Parts: sequence; C-alpha cells; structure tokens
Amino acid sequence: MENFGIAHALLQLLLLHLVGSGRGHLLTGQPAIDLRIQAREQLISQSNDSAYVQRLMRLSKSAEMRSYMQQDADACENFYDYSCGNWPQINPANDAYPRETNFVQLLLKAYSHKQQRLMEQPANVETDEVAVLRLKEFYASCLLFRQVPEDLYRRQLQEIVADFGRMPVLSLPGQEWPAEEFDWLDTVARIKRQYGFDILLLFQQSADRIYVGQPKQILPEANRKAVAEDIANHLERHLGVDPKVAVTTAREITEFEQKIAAIMVDRRVGVMSKLYTPSDADYVDVSKLTQFVETVLDRELLANESLYQHVPDYLMKIDELVTETPPHVLANYVFNELLKHFYYERAESVVEQCVSRVRDLFGELLDHMLFEQYEDEGTLKDIYVVWQQLQRSFRGVLQNSSANWLVPETREQLLEQLNTTSLVINGYAEVNFTQRYEELHLKPRDYLHNLRTILNHQSLRVKVKTQTSVTYDPVGKRVLLPVALLQPNFLWSRYYPKAVRYGSLGTLLAQQLAHSLEDASKWDAKSFAEYSKRKSCFKEQYGRLRLNGHYLPESDLQAENIADNLAIQVAYHAYRRLLAELDPSFLGSESLPQLNLGSRRLFFLSFAQLWCNDANEQFRDKQSLFLGTPNALRVLGALSNFRAFGRDFNCGTASRMTSPQKCQLFAVNLD
Repeated sequence: MENFGIAHALLQLLLLHLVGSGRGHLLTGQPAIDLRIQAREQLISQSNDSAYVQRLMRLSKSAEMRSYMQQDADACENFYDYSCGNWPQINPANDAYPRETNFVQLLLKAYSHKQQRLMEQPANVETDEVAVLRLKEFYASCLLFRQVPEDLYRRQLQEIVADFGRMPVLSLPGQEWPAEEFDWLDTVARIKRQYGFDILLLFQQSADRIYVGQPKQILPEANRKAVAEDIANHLERHLGVDPKVAVTTAREITEFEQKIAAIMVDRRVGVMSKLYTPSDADYVDVSKLTQFVETVLDRELLANESLYQHVPDYLMKIDELVTETPPHVLANYVFNELLKHFYYERAESVVEQCVSRVRDLFGELLDHMLFEQYEDEGTLKDIYVVWQQLQRSFRGVLQNSSANWLVPETREQLLEQLNTTSLVINGYAEVNFTQRYEELHLKPRDYLHNLRTILNHQSLRVKVKTQTSVTYDPVGKRVLLPVALLQPNFLWSRYYPKAVRYGSLGTLLAQQLAHSLEDASKWDAKSFAEYSKRKSCFKEQYGRLRLNGHYLPESDLQAENIADNLAIQVAYHAYRRLLAELDPSFLGSESLPQLNLGSRRLFFLSFAQLWCNDANEQFRDKQSLFLGTPNALRVLGALSNFRAFGRDFNCGTASRMTSPQKCQLFAVNLD
C-alpha cells in the first residue's frame, strides 16, 4: 500500500509538470495538487530507490524545465528567452498581487505548506519539546480566538491602549480628551519597552552603542484615499468607532504619516550614524533623547554607553513635525500604530492569518524544526561536496595568471579570506530553544493574551523572516544557506544530474564566495585601482543592455554583476572538474529524459532558470530603471562574457550571446 501511495504521488507530480507544456496549465506550486503531493515528499525523496521512482523523478524534472523553455528561440541570440520564455504563461504576474512572480515565490510557497503542517500536528506533551509545544499552543489559540465574542475582543484592545493612556478617537460622546496628559515621547518609549515596537523613533542597542532616530522607512503612498479607507475600516470594525468619526480620524492619520514619510531616507542602522556630542545640543534636545532612552531601558544610562543618532536630520525634523501637529492627531497615530499589531481579522482566512503570525513570532524555531527533518547525512554530504569543489575552483581562479594584476600580498589575503570562509546551513542548531521558551506560559483560547505575553518577553521578540536566499555574513566569515533551499526536488535531488545542482545551487553559493572578497581592507591601493578599471568595463557594458525598451542606467554599483560573472565561471569550472573525475559509467546520468541537452548545456539552463520571472507593466518599468540589474539581463550579461557558453552552444561570433567585448575580473582556465 505504501508503494502504491508513492507511485500515485509521483504520477500526480509528473502530470503536474507534463500538463505545463502549453498555455493555461497549472502553476508548479498550485495548492490543489501541491498539498497532496507534499504529503509523501519525504518518502519520495529519501525512502525509495527503485528504478521506477528514479525515472519518474527525472521525467518530472525534465517536464518542469521544458515547460519554462521557449525551445524555438535561438539560444545564441537570447538565452533568457530560450530558457524562460514560457514562464509568464505558467506563472503570470497580475496588476494587484502578485506584481512579480519568480522562483523564490515557488520555493516559499512550498516551504510555507511545510511550516503549516508542522503547526497543525497535534501537540504531544510526551514527545514534543517545550518550544514546539508553545508554538502549537499559540497557533491553536489563534485559530480558536474567532469564537471570542466581539465585545470582549474590543474590550481587550481598549485594555492594550489603557496601559499607555487614552486614545482620542475612543473617547465617549461628550467626553473631553485630556490633551495635556499626553506625552508622545514617554508613550512611544513605554510601548517600545513593553512590546518592542518602534513608533516615530527607533531604539536599537548594540553592545555599548545605543542608536536613536529614524525607524524603518515609511514609503509615501500614491493612493492616500485607499490607505485612509483601510484605516477607517479598521477603526470601525475592530474598535467600534462611529463611521463618520472613523473617516475623519483616518484621514488625519494618513496625512500625518505622509508628512513622516517625506522626512525619511533609506538608510541602514549604523550607516552614517553620528555620535551625540554636546555641540549637537543646538538642534537636538539631549534631555529628551536621554529621557526616551532611559524610559525604554527602565534605568539610567551607564557611563560607558554612547548615544548615536540614526539619521540626525530626522531627529530635528520629527521634533518640528510633532510640535506643529494637533495632539489628538499625534495620539491617534501612535495608538493606531500600536493596535495594528493586535488586530484579529475574522472576515479573512483565519488559518492564513494564524500561520503568518506564527511565522513572525517563531521564525527561527520553524526553520530549526524543518532543518531537523532535512539534516540527513546524504543531503548534507551532497551540499558540502559542492561547496568544497567551489572553493577549490575559486582558489584556482585566484592562483592563475589572470589574477596577476593583484599585488602578491593582496592575493594571499584574498586566498586566506576564501579558505577561511565557511558554509553554514542556517538551521539555528546553536540556539537553546528549550531555555528560550520554558518560562513562557500561555492560555488555551486567549490569543491576545498570548500575543502580549510573547511580545513582553524581550528574548522572544526576535522576528526572523524566513531566509530564502544565500547570503554572506562578513562578521562571521560564513556563507549562510537557508533551510528553505534544502527542500528536496527544487534545486537538487540525488536523482537529478549533478549539472542541475552545480548550475543552480552551485552558482548561488559561488556568488556569495565572490562577495566575500569585497572587503576593501583586504585590497592595496594598486590592486584596487586595477579592480576599478575592470569594474568600469562592467559599468559600461551593462549600461548598454536594454529591457522593455529601456537602457539600464550606468551605475557604480556593480558588485552583484561582478559576482554573477565570477559565480557562473567558478561553478562551471567546478562542474567540469567533477565530470573529469567521475567514472565514465556515470556520465550517462548527466542528462534528463526528453530534454535533448548535454551535460554542459544542462548546467547553463539550470543557471538561467533560477532567474525566470514575470512582472506587471508598472513593476516592470520600475525594475528596468531603479531596482538594479533585472533578472533577464543578469543572465544575458554573465553568459555573454563567458566564452565557454558560446563554445558549448556553438554560437557564431556575430550572435548576441558572444559579445566581442568581454568584461572579466579574473578568467577561469578551462584547459
């Protein structure tokens, strides 16, 4: 019976991909089929080695890859169209949501289903760890909260406000709101201390540094009317505010927020932050800043603690803005910002809402739970072998003659950086989750109480979004691989050709290895000057690329483009080296059925399909001009610079993919 279930699930998976060869076929991650398949996913991937299962898995991957391809396109003229030409028909972007579709979305959708299944498993006090029990208890209380009477829900929201004062819009008819009692700075400081929310001011502590200033940037809204209508709807529905009063209040809140957005800039905390000095007292009131910080900390500042202003201009401008804003508008804005974290949407899908809440509050724990499922010896060995081959190939790049422009000392430092950079699968194995959650006590049906309890525990406020991309951590000198990428049958499977693994996962890891070399402190002046010349080549070359009729603006920000170019060469070289070391009897498996591509061409197709995407017209225009190099041009730019691509696809010298001008930081020796 179990084998029948495996075969049935595999046939569904195969059918899903095979129907994708024409217009109107199903999405790869479509829930109606995806959920049925995924129930057997672990069994399929790890527990059955029959030739029948292996063939079905390879047929399925072939069908998926072919479904995205536009095989009548000329690979030598536009390899992106050749690889991804059918993606928009399979995964179309919409005017509203999604504005863009890409591989990460499919990955996240499947990962979200897995996370949801973990939440829905019945709690077992005998087998579940303490942390897992708390996660399931919170999820259950969220699902059951819709049964709570509406008047009790509104009373609980009013109690949340009452901890910090009175919200003007909640004043009863004929009741005057005491404006003189409202101290906005003290209120936002106490909210920060109790729940961790940054309202109007950021507070962030790092060792002996305390940053105060602009919170997360608010972007101006083009459709203010829609924003105001949404706020009015929330005030009326969740708090019982009179509809007319709600409309007026929402308009005032929206207008105030737009003024805040106008004085904000896009800047990470720590970048261009300024140490507070007595000379700053002319435009920043030190007593106010100190009062705010000490209220958040609930203690006096220590002598060794330094205050840093994050976006100093914001501090000056926000002081002016709140001074000229009517107190009731300011108070309604502050309390609305507080309450929006506690609203419970009965009219929407409660399951989706509760799953989202658990992801926000238990993100690290969920990743760890899934990591424990995936960390079998074979999977980890496969990935670390790829990593070691990439490091080996990257060393060869730095040691060959194309890197002779580096001063020897700098080359040695870069090699040292490369050799000491480690790969870490970000499953939070180092976190003691039992210790983190053992003092957390939740109530079975009281979702709002449980939410407040979790937010009250500072150690539980860690909100970690599911990591979906490979990143480089310069402090720890490590490349972080997200658990989401360990999902079987996306980038890798032991049944797939290794070309797929090296072309996709290999290039993603190699990109971050390339980023690890960017530390300016490792470069001497002469080497850096030579680097700048090569960087200028990329700047000019990518500035001549066009998408949707627009040229890319020339940009000095070429790090991502350079990393793409290095990554495809290093991963290809690592794969070529692996092929040379394989037993000849294994080479026949380096292809997929019904996909007429040799191993090297399959490698390049796997790379290109990482970047398949579609975007609606408005987002597409924005992407062309403002959001860095669009996906299609990342593929075309990197491959047109790589001679091996043109050779493997037999491209003529006049074809678009064999640009005569090759920009390279280093060159891989393939002979």
